[in-house]
Amino acid sequence: MARTACRASRAAGHPWGPGSPRFVRVVAALAAGLGAGHVWVMVAFPHGPWVGAVLGAMVLLCLKCAHRSWNKPTALAELLAMSALMAIVHTFMALGIHEHRRGGEATVATAGAEAAAMLGIAAAELALVMLCGIGLRLAASGPSAGGDAEHR
Repeated sequence: MARTACRASRAAGHPWGPGSPRFVRVVAALAAGLGAGHVWVMVAFPHGPWVGAVLGAMVLLCLKCAHRSWNKPTALAELLAMSALMAIVHTFMALGIHEHRRGGEATVATAGAEAAAMLGIAAAELALVMLCGIGLRLAASGPSAGGDAEHR
């Protein structure tokens, strides 16, 4: 019965269904917000030149993928891949495998705050990966995909 109601809402042009770009745009907006989070991490915590360059490149790629995903649901695959890569990189950064700390300047509290920020960004990236997967699934089950979604 629930499947029938779901199909009926899709057929009626449900605002969050496969025929609507709203979900994809929400995901793109969240990705752009995550890009702003990357900028905050760059400003809030000291970075060496290499890590700063990597974070800057990640911000630009994040914003590029978010922009492309705004009107093109298939671009969510690129955003998914980039977010998964960023989650891995930020996890390693939280573990301290980079030149993040400048000698003995970083206190334990600062190091803990940096690690927490990196893990927070990594968790947000993983949430974005999940949302991109949902968006791709919704796009694939749309009317233009041909066939019923429950037979996939």
